[in-house]
Amino acid sequence: MSHRKLIIALLLLLAALLACTPPMPQPPPSLPSITETVSPPQPITPTETETVMDSLSPFDAVQKMRRGLNMGNTLESPREGEWGFKITAEHFQLIRAAGFDSVRIPTRWNAHALSESPYTINPAFFNRLDEVIGWAMEQGLVVVLNIHHYEEMATEPAAHEERFLALWRQIAEHYKNYPPTLIFELMNEPNGAMTSPLWNDFVQKGVAVIRESNPSRNIILGGTSWNAYDQLRYVEFPPNDGHLIATFHYYLPFHFTHQGAEWAGQEAQTWLGATWDATDAEKAEVAEHFESVAAWSAQNNIPVYLGEFGAYSKADMESRARWTTYVREQAEARGFAWAYWEFGAGFGVYDRNARQWRNELLGALIP
Repeated sequence: MSHRKLIIALLLLLAALLACTPPMPQPPPSLPSITETVSPPQPITPTETETVMDSLSPFDAVQKMRRGLNMGNTLESPREGEWGFKITAEHFQLIRAAGFDSVRIPTRWNAHALSESPYTINPAFFNRLDEVIGWAMEQGLVVVLNIHHYEEMATEPAAHEERFLALWRQIAEHYKNYPPTLIFELMNEPNGAMTSPLWNDFVQKGVAVIRESNPSRNIILGGTSWNAYDQLRYVEFPPNDGHLIATFHYYLPFHFTHQGAEWAGQEAQTWLGATWDATDAEKAEVAEHFESVAAWSAQNNIPVYLGEFGAYSKADMESRARWTTYVREQAEARGFAWAYWEFGAGFGVYDRNARQWRNELLGALIP
């Protein structure tokens, strides 16, 4: 065989051998570490949520809020704990396990911010709210966050307009990446010198400030006279804003729900012993009030949140349970979400000392 033929034969043999040789195994795709595979799932961080769900219609929000509780006497006190109650993670676990869907967190922001421009909110207070909101959201609860007990807004509102708007600018910016199940409420119970025309000016400006950083977050707005049911018709809801929810509070008849209340003046002591017996006349009055709100809601295509209702502990429990049951039924019959006032203090459905629910009230709310 010639030298050239030998080389060709060797090349053909090598090609045949390569064709029969299996390919080298490729390394498997990278796998999570042992720690990653066995650790419990972590809650979604606020910065991740906007890619999951960046908006929620107000009607869907009300459906999700459904049955709620106010975390009263906590963060709306001058300093949390001064009224004998601090929020813990366990409280939200109890609330969720009992069947509630949402919580409202009344917050006295003005007690934790500079009184002069730029009205900076204390970072430590923001950290505390982050913790509380995080606990609630870990339980799958919708959270309503408001400005509560800014008392100067009822006495000299014009003098506090700049500060009020600065507080909201900071709050809105801080929570802009939180999921849409965090809902803002512009202000609790405007009253006193905060007349309807003045409040409407605050509504327009306040909503505009929030929209700078939260274009699609739902905002709750109520009327004057302590969020009275018959004041919604005077509120000028910003036009062309598809993320607004209306609210009202209900404590009627007041001499029943606030009998013996220490903050309601001496007259409240004369109301002790008042009952609510679910007579036809008593029920008709409540139903009429709620129907008027429902009619306003339908006319304006804005869903409704009954942000507060409750009867103080000085009333007899049987009357409290009857009244609470009927008010709750009237709200639900008209598609209103609601939040009972409140979880664990003077109106409380939960006895924090005994560490147990007051079953008569819990049954009135979650039948």
